[in-house]
Amino acid sequence: EMFKRSSKCIIQSNSNMRRDTIKGIITSSMAFPSLILLGSSSSVASAAMYDNAAVADYQAVTLPSGVSYQDLRLGDGDVVSEGKRVNIQWSLKRSNGYSIDSSSNNDSVPFIFIVGAKKGQRAIAGLDEGIRGMRVGGIRRIIMPPILTYVEGLDDGKPGPIPPGFGPKQRIKRVIELRMDVPDESFLLDIKATRVQ
Repeated sequence: EMFKRSSKCIIQSNSNMRRDTIKGIITSSMAFPSLILLGSSSSVASAAMYDNAAVADYQAVTLPSGVSYQDLRLGDGDVVSEGKRVNIQWSLKRSNGYSIDSSSNNDSVPFIFIVGAKKGQRAIAGLDEGIRGMRVGGIRRIIMPPILTYVEGLDDGKPGPIPPGFGPKQRIKRVIELRMDVPDESFLLDIKATRVQ
């Protein structure tokens, strides 16, 4: 019985150490976003999204809904606004840095949607809010609480971007079903606007 108690303490201690380490990684990734790229297990193709991206000197912006974003690189093209059709390359992660999926894992097919659309080609609420004001060519990290992400449509593909694979969808479902109310849980979506019409 003493062995059971001591092993339970060790397991709890290790769990707390992992949680603190992950929080440190996330905190440093906001200050130095290139660390996420260098430390990730993403393919070399996903690095193309970050080409020539300097370390961000831009302040994070928090919206009233709880969505926050930080520009990693400013674009110089057209501005994303309500009613515009937008093409993006994307990389989705959990708040602990765990990569879920990205457009580069899916033949770099962009996600295309209309900003502010209520049906049809629409985006998850957090992305729809966080992309506004961005310029083509820019890269932005959007941090979204689970309630503004995949609360609907995960199985039918709308709103997106929704990973096509079974595994990534299951990772998202686990967060939505089991960790929705956890205060520090969120989704990180790195996006690059490639076209606005």
